[in-house]
Order: sequence, then structure tokens, then C-alpha cells
Amino acid sequence: MERKPGAVSGGSRRIGGVILQGLIPALSRASTFDRALAEAGRDADFSLTDGLRAPLLAGLLAQRAERRLPQVLFVVTATGRDSESLRASLECLAPGAEILEFPAWETLPHERLSPSAEIVGKRIAALRRLDEWTAETAAADAAGVPAVAADVIGGTGTAASGAAGKGAKAAAKKAAAIADSGPKRPRPLIVVASVRAALQPLADNLTEHEPVRLVTGGRGYDLARLVGELVELAYSRVDMVTRRGEFAVRGGILDIFPAVSEHPVRVDFFGDEIETIRGFSVADQRSLENQFDHVELPPSRELLLSESVKQRAREMQHEFPSLSGLLEKIGQGIPVEGMESLAPALLDRLVTVTHYLPAGAAIAVIAPERVASRAVSLTETNREFLSAAWNAATAGAEAPIDLASGEFITLNDLRDAAGIHRPWWTLSTFDSGTASVDEHLEAIVGTDVHYVRIQADAVPSFQGNVEGALEHVASRMHDGWSVAVVAAGNGLVERAADVLAERELAARVVEQYPADPEPGIAYLVKATVESGFELPEIKLALISENEFYGRSAGYDARQVKKLATRRKNVVDPLQLKTGDTVVHQTHGIGKFLELVQREVSSGGRNPVKSTREYLLIEYAPSKRGYPGDKLYVPTDQLDLLTRYVGGEAPALSKMGGSDWSAAKTKARKAVRDIAVELVKLYSARMASKGYAFGPDTPWQRELEEAFPFAETPDQLTTIDEVKADMERPIPMDRLLAGDVGFGKTEVAVRAAFKAIQEGKQVAMLVPTTLLVRQHLETFTERFAGFPVHTRALSRFQTDKEARETIKGLEDGTIDMVIGTHRILAEAMTFKDLGLVIIDEEQRFGVEHKDKLKKLKTNVDILSMSATPIPRTLEMAVTGIREMSTLATPPEDRHPILTYVGPNSDRQIAAAIHREMLREGQVFFVHNRVSSINRVASHIAELVPDARIAVAHGQLPEHLLEQVIVDFWERKFDVLVSTTIIETGLDIPNANTLIIDRADKYGLSQLHQLRGRVGRGRERAYAYFLYDELKPLSETAHDRLSTIAANNELGSGMQVALKDLEIRGAGNLLGGEQSGHIAGVGFDLYLRMIGEAVSTFRGDVAEGQTELRLELPVDAHIPEDYVDSERLRLEAYQKLSTASSPSAADGQIDQVLEELTDRYGEPPEQVTNLITVSKLRRLAQRTGLSEVVAMGSNLRVAPAALADSVQARLRRMYPTAKYMGAAAALSVPMPVVNGHPLPDAELIAWVESLLGAIFPAPAPVSAAAAPAPAE
Repeated sequence: MERKPGAVSGGSRRIGGVILQGLIPALSRASTFDRALAEAGRDADFSLTDGLRAPLLAGLLAQRAERRLPQVLFVVTATGRDSESLRASLECLAPGAEILEFPAWETLPHERLSPSAEIVGKRIAALRRLDEWTAETAAADAAGVPAVAADVIGGTGTAASGAAGKGAKAAAKKAAAIADSGPKRPRPLIVVASVRAALQPLADNLTEHEPVRLVTGGRGYDLARLVGELVELAYSRVDMVTRRGEFAVRGGILDIFPAVSEHPVRVDFFGDEIETIRGFSVADQRSLENQFDHVELPPSRELLLSESVKQRAREMQHEFPSLSGLLEKIGQGIPVEGMESLAPALLDRLVTVTHYLPAGAAIAVIAPERVASRAVSLTETNREFLSAAWNAATAGAEAPIDLASGEFITLNDLRDAAGIHRPWWTLSTFDSGTASVDEHLEAIVGTDVHYVRIQADAVPSFQGNVEGALEHVASRMHDGWSVAVVAAGNGLVERAADVLAERELAARVVEQYPADPEPGIAYLVKATVESGFELPEIKLALISENEFYGRSAGYDARQVKKLATRRKNVVDPLQLKTGDTVVHQTHGIGKFLELVQREVSSGGRNPVKSTREYLLIEYAPSKRGYPGDKLYVPTDQLDLLTRYVGGEAPALSKMGGSDWSAAKTKARKAVRDIAVELVKLYSARMASKGYAFGPDTPWQRELEEAFPFAETPDQLTTIDEVKADMERPIPMDRLLAGDVGFGKTEVAVRAAFKAIQEGKQVAMLVPTTLLVRQHLETFTERFAGFPVHTRALSRFQTDKEARETIKGLEDGTIDMVIGTHRILAEAMTFKDLGLVIIDEEQRFGVEHKDKLKKLKTNVDILSMSATPIPRTLEMAVTGIREMSTLATPPEDRHPILTYVGPNSDRQIAAAIHREMLREGQVFFVHNRVSSINRVASHIAELVPDARIAVAHGQLPEHLLEQVIVDFWERKFDVLVSTTIIETGLDIPNANTLIIDRADKYGLSQLHQLRGRVGRGRERAYAYFLYDELKPLSETAHDRLSTIAANNELGSGMQVALKDLEIRGAGNLLGGEQSGHIAGVGFDLYLRMIGEAVSTFRGDVAEGQTELRLELPVDAHIPEDYVDSERLRLEAYQKLSTASSPSAADGQIDQVLEELTDRYGEPPEQVTNLITVSKLRRLAQRTGLSEVVAMGSNLRVAPAALADSVQARLRRMYPTAKYMGAAAALSVPMPVVNGHPLPDAELIAWVESLLGAIFPAPAPVSAAAAPAPAE
């Protein structure tokens, strides 16, 4: 196990690369660029092309180093996306600088929602670093450390004064601490922020709270005190950690998800010493390999509940009774959602971001025209939220709480706060004289600043026309220009080299761009830049990947690529709760009441008492008017229980009644027919011959390395499965299930590329024209630069284009076609089809499926579905229809902020404005076609500047498709629609969902609709509104409160997922099964399918015997080991699955490993439980139904023993009784000095007894066994 020396902290701190460092001296040869650099020490207004922004900032920073000026730069951009791309460019240009992001809250200051812990963590990390920079510089100055090292540009400046008025004592203390360790001069520092982040007022004490620091091997930690500190830093205590800002304590184990780290960490204490700190995975709660030396836990909120804040909240409680609920919790020190919006009233003062900047730091505003208009819209939208959120809350016309200090400040205020000692630069694409000058812009640019225009041109846009780009590069090189072609991935750089070499142009792939580039040479560099530029004066051009290939880097691969683990055993979100309906295989449908511990006695002369845990289930009363019958189910028989899902709440069964067995018999008969059909299909496929693809090539690896995101564990497993299928000589038929956005398309991209490399063609069949457009864009972008020809075929192609495509498929010039059912037309022929990918197979009609079957002969098929397929069904048909499930959401998806409240015009207008403010789009769902146009007109009145479209199922199909495509192409801001947007629609730019009359929808429908947003990088919002004039029914109220509580990805799917899985199973098995599913419950039904399929394949006998295993041993999970009932049940469930006869050998040990990992060393009762589980599995595999202690004897049945075995039994246990007629055996249990055996010895004795009488069952390998139920 490797130990990572690093820490889990400050995830946003990053060190710049120096790949393009040589560009700055090269550009300095241009007179206007050189003149611009001369302005490094004073205010200036620069006019330049977009591609020169980052180089100019890097150049100015280097100039400040030479002049001994503070090397801190605060950059303001119009949007968060602009900040990200600028930061990526600066990392390639700024030599050795430290570049941090200061992100904006994804909520607005007056909104009653809290920003995410991750955002808060990044913001505080940036502010702390600015503070440390000041202290480090003061220490270096005091120690006389030279300002500039010989070979590295360092930082300098007299920033000690920056500490004044900002807790000078704290700065002095930091400076002293740094001086002790030997002062070093800090590296240059660049902080990039959007205008939204720059204009938001902040608390003035955000850097005063030291993060809690835990060190491996450190002593003297008091866990109880540590918990108190974490609560003070606004971490929430939970029973299982799933999101940033949460922690859980179990015995001596602390699980915590720091605000800015990639994974949560598990800190293992031994007394007051920390033994280990390891990362762990949220998906399965298991520790990862990496260990850390230390972890830092910064605050997870910006409003910390200090004594003064709590006191102020208690005082305000009496002033504002309508807010007493919120204020009471704050007064008690409990962090609540949306409390940050009260910061202006709870804190003494708020300050601007310049309060944290070192003295003499420079401030740069990029695109001041956009920044100015953005600032105005921000203030207006925030005021709308102030009136929408607080008028109702404070029941007055004006919010009586003075929240004005929480308003966004104006740019003028920011400039004033910056003061005269901080240079203020504006970088605009307009000439100073031509920009439309308004008061807001004047505030940024100022009137008495130096104006410098850098003479340079933008690169012409070739929009993916690589030929045109090549022509341009060639003509520049022939004229003696030096050209740099920059791309983010190795593959694109190498292919640019290939295409330039084909034209006999001098191209060099270099790791670093030279300071003195040669004329007539093209330099190919792997780096990230926003856009290129051309400087005719010095004949120097830089062309970005966007201009050359027509695709934007749009991400920083180093930032996003994270290590993925291939573990698949995900924590089951379907936990049992009191009142849930369950199905017992023998007794039928009952209601789960609680988990109870009971003492049981073995009876007889020397009774042995032991504790066991049971699930208490209630059934229908056996006599009318009496209370319901109760059944105690031991936790080791959990495999006989499943949660009931299958329609509305069913009637409870009577214990011992005939209804249940009748329903079971009917379902079992239906299931046999399905099993026969499945086995037939399987045999036919095994008999046919397919094409075996070869192993992966270097190109395949190159394509996969260019994938910008971290693959989820499920994706990695699935990709391996698909490739293994393709490499077999039997035709592949794999179904890939997973929600939109969980990464199915990337699996298809890799499979298609594998097929195309061997000269095979690929056809992708999708149900809608929008999906054709979306997939075409994805595949073209992923295949960019490879010699792959992809075309689309749908209603949106002209007849001429369609004819060309069909001809290209016939003669093999087109490698891949993506289309609607037009692909299935009779006229279509392929030269050599090798793979068919079908998206949303269930949405094609019967006639399309028949045509598909003809297309399918002997080619590999990969079907994809957004409707999840239940894991249990996947196990049931293992090896018959290959299936893969993508159930892990991608790492960087955020939970959706969910608001439930009365329908108000103000709220709707504010929500739409806020989304438009970040250039996003809005879904507005209104489910009545008759009034939908009226609603759309009303929204147009509320938000006159929004472009609105209407979509519903009664529109002609082509018109509906056109509206959806237009919305995807951002021609509209708001789509007012019915629930037709519920499934399969993927519009990453739409991140606000408003549902009108949300009380009228079912829970799973609300979940499905909410799943339409939150697919991009932006935080998503869902507003569920109801009519406050009409009373809410109790069920509607419950439904809305459930959806508000479950905003997690995956967790909120608890009910919806099951509803969808029923649909998914229906798609796979045929819709007519729903009656049987309702009769016996979904999970039991699927289990029956599994058993029936196994019977037909001759694997095991149908129907599982119920085993009674009762021994006088203490075998349970004590509450002091796992205190949460939910997590105890989960552990019992896993053990139950692992001890089933068909589970793989070693699975029980894996459960023990997991328990030890998550909860620490198990006590004796748990060790006993594990050995009893192994015994249960052995007994079941031997075919026993009873292993029961009765008094001082052990009864084992059924036992049909051969004469030789009976003789051995008499020899070993002379007093044993064998009852041949009853096929049972009674053996006295051994005693020592008149006392029964200790628990562990008794279990070992029973195991040896069974081993002596019955032959050992064959081992089960992991491959043969179905995967554990998740």
C-alpha cells in the first residue's frame, strides 16, 4: 500500500506549467506588446484580441517581478466558464505561478439556499492563501531573502502593510511561524474570479478560523472535542457520509468528507492517537488504497455559528416570529439550509474581496463590457429574490430585516475599495474609442488611464474544416511566419504533425515553446489555450485546437481526470423503514414494524440464553376485529424477505392463508414461459458465428486517454465487458442500462472505434432526431483528428445528403452512420457492417424490431437504455442476455437544489432571470395542453426578455422535434412543456426546472422530471410549486416533502428507481407481466425468474428450501458496534446474500472485511455471526432444512443416511439417535465440566458434525456465482 505524502486539503491550489513560457519573450519583440508590458505598475486600459489576454497577464506578472512589485494578480471575468478557461491558459503561460480559483456561490445572497461545501472550501482556500502570501512575504522581507533568484522569477513587495486593519496580530503570528521554518519568498499568485464572485460581500473573518489538522501518528486527540470542533466548522453529523461537509463517528473511526477534497477520508483512532488516514469511496463506503500523512478540514460554511452569531439569532427570534424556526436552530448552533442569506443581519460587518488582497496587488478586468452588463443584471435578479424569498417569510410589504449589506456591490464600489495603490487593468476587445460608453463601463475603465492598443488579429474560424485550417497554416508558413498549433491532447498534437508532414510542411512537436521561434516552422505543443492570435508585425501566429479542429478543449484534462476504482459493490439505497411493505417467501405480504433484540433459550435441563436480532413483521389478522398477526424473522433469514414494490399498496396476506400460495403458483407458471424463451434465444445465438475483433491498438488507447473525465467504476467494468464480447467469435448481444448522463455514450464511442479500426462499419440507431444531432456531435468530437468518417441520417438531412450517405455506406467510404429508423429502410446496404448500437431500444415499434433482426444476423449488437434494469434481473439472466449497468453517477455531478413552495410570479421570474444570468435555460412544466399557451404568454409578461417555446404531445411529430432541437441549440431560453420531457432528453445547458402544480404528480414522475436538469457543470435548481389557494392533500404534502429531502443523485431514486426498474423489466420481459409482479412483489418475481432459468439450464433445483438454524450462541450486531438501525439492516442484508447457497466462496469473508473497514475490529458477537453465516451456507448447500438445538440435543433434518454413514455416526457419537422414518438425526451436544461449550467452539463442533455425515458440496467460483445484490 503506497503512502501518499500529500494531504487531503486545498484541492483548488494548483501549480502552473511552463509549456508556453517562451511565448512571452517571443511576443515582446512586437512593439505594441512591449509597450503594454511597460504599464505593469499603473492603471491601464488595453485593447487586444481575445487570444492575447492570458499572454499579456502572464507578461505583466513577470514584469512586476523584475520591478520588485508584489506579484499578486486578481482577475475578474464575466462568467465562471470564462474563469475556468482563462485559468487553464494561464497555467501554461505563467512561470511557476500558483493559480487559484475563487468561485462564486451557486446560490444568490438573498436566496434561502446554501452554497455547496465544495465551493465554500475553494473560496476559503483562496482567501487563506492570499493571507499566507502576505505573511510569507513579510517574513522573507524581515529575513532579507533576495527578491529574485537567479533562474526563477520570484515574488517581492512590501506587503506587510496589507495586514493592517486585517488582524495584524494574526498576520504577525503567521509571519513568525513561517520565519521559524526558514522564510522563503512565495511564488507569484493569481486568483481568478467571475464578476459574481468578485462583487459579493464577504464576512471579514473568513481566514481567522484555522482548519482542523489531523496527522497520522499524532497523539493527544480527544474525539469528543474534535466532534465539537467539526460542528463549529459547520460540518453535519450523519450516520453515513455521502457528501462534502458531512462526518460520521463509529467507535474509534471518524469518516469525514472535507470541503475541498476529492474523496472522503476515514481516520482510524487508537485511543488518542491517529493510526491511519485513508480515502474511501462514497459508492461502496470501502477504504481506498491511498493513505495520507495528514488531512486539513477547513470550514464548510461561510457563516460560522460563533457565540455572537448564535446570540444575535436568539435576539432576532422575538423580532421576527415568522422566521423563528430558522433562527431557533441557528441560535442552538445547528447549521440550516439557507442561513447564509441572513448573514447581513447576523454578522457585524461584511467586506469586499479587496479586503483580503495584499497591498499593491494588481486587479485585471477581462471584457469590461460584458462584466459591466453582467453586474447590473446580477443586482436586479438578487433584488427579485430578496422580495420573493423574504416578503412571504416576514409577512410584510418590505423585508423588515436589513439585508441590504448583502447586496452585490457595484463595480464602482469594487474599484473604490481597491484603492489607489493597486493597479487596475481592463482588457477589452474593443478600441477604447469605439466601445459604447455607459456609466457602468466608465466605472470600470475610468477616464484618466493609459490606453494601449496591441496590434494583432484574431485567427479566422474554420469551424472544423481541417482542410481550410491547413491551407491557412501553409500560406502563413510560406510567407515566413512562425506558427504554433496548440491542442490539449497528445493524440491531436500528433495528428496535426501527421497532416502537416503529409503536406511537406516543417512541423516540430515540442514540449516547450521556444523564446526565439524560427520562421517557416510550425511548432506543435500540448497545452490549453482559449483562442489563438496573429501578429503581423513579427509574423507570429498561434492557432488553438478550437480553430484548427473546430472543437474546444473546454476542460483541463489534468484537472478532471481522476483515479477510478473498479469496485462494484454499491451501498444499497433501498433501506427498510418502519411501515414498509415486505414480502416473505413463505408467508406473503406483511408490514415491517421494527428491528428487535430478543433473548432466546435452548431449553432443556441446562438452558443456555443468548441474544438475537429479529425483524418484526405484521400480517393481516387471522380473525376479524383482532390485531394483526406478528412474525419474528431472524436476521440470518433476510434472504427470504424482499421489499414489496409493484403498484399501489397491496393488502396484507394472512399467515397460513391460501391466497399467497395461489398468487405464487400463478407467477411461477408465467415465469417458466419467460425462462424457456430466454434459453431458446441464448442457444440460437451460441450456435451462430460472429466476427472476433483483435485486442486494443495504440490508437484505441490514445482515444481513451483523450476522454476528459474520470471514468466511473461501472464504466470501466462495462468497457472491459464489451471489449471481451467483441473479441469472441460469437456475436455480442449486450444490453447497457443507465440513466442519461451516467456515461453510456462513452462506452459506445470506444466500442465503435474498436470496430472501425478493423475496417468494419458501425450503425447507430436512435429514436429521435435530437439524439441523432447530439450523438453526431459527440462522436465527431471524440473521433476528431482520426481518419474516421461519421455521417447522420434523419429527417434533417436533405435528400442529396441522404443519397451521399447511403452510397458511402455501400462503397465503404463512410465508417459510421447515426440515424433514426431510416437506417432500417430496404434500400440500405452496408459494405461490411460489424457493429450495431441501438439507443433506447424499447422506443422502437414491432415492425422496426423485425427489420432489426434481419440487420442483426451475425453482427455485434450493443443496446443502450436509460431505463434502469434491476440488478436482480441482471443476475437472473446472467449468461443468457449479457447486461451491464451504469449505476454510479459521475464524480462531478452535484445534488440538485430543490425548492418546494407556493406558486408566486415573483419566484418564477426570479428563478428564470437567475438562470438567464448564467446563460442557461429553463424547463417550465405545465401538464395541461388546453392552457399551456396561456401559461407561456403569462411567463412572457413576467420575463419580457426571455425567448419562450412551447412543446406538448399534440404537436405534429416533426414540429415537436424541431422545437426540441431549437431549444438544444439555445434558440430559446424557456421551454414550456408537458411531461413529454420526462425521459431521454439531455440538454446540459438547461439547469433550472419549474413545475407548476407539482402536487398533481406522482413521486417517480417528479424524480424523472428533476433528472432532466443538473447534467452540466453548473449547479441545478428545481422548483416544485403548488397553488396556495387550494389545500394540499396529505399524500401530496408527503410526496413534496420526500422530494425536497431526497435531492441526492442516487439516494433520491429510492422509490423512483424501483418504479423505473419495473418499466425496465417490462421492456425486457414483455409488458404482460405486470399483473404477476403486483401479485408477489417485484423482487420475489425476479428471484423466481432466476430460479426458473437455472432449472432449465440444469444448474439448481427450483425453489429454495427454508432453513431453520437455531443454536444457543450470541450472534448478532450489537448497537454499540453499529448504532444506526439502517446500517445494521444493511449489514445483515449483505451477510444474508453472501450466505446463500449460490453465492461465491469467500463472499462472507468479504463482508467481514467490509465491516472491519467501516466500523473497526468486530466484537465477539459479530465474529460468531460470521461463522454462523458460513455454517448456514454449508447447511443449505447440503440440502438441510433444520439444524436446531432442542434442549441438550442437536436435531438435523432431513438426513437420509447410508448404512456406512450410520455406522460411522455410532462410532463417533454413540448416544446419537437416527430416526430413519422421519429422516432426522438427534445428537447430544458436548459439555465441559457440566457446562455447555463456548459459542465459537459449539459452532465449530456443529460444522465438524455436518462435515463427518454429509459429503462436502462442490466449491462455487466467483465467475459462476451471480454478483452480490446491490
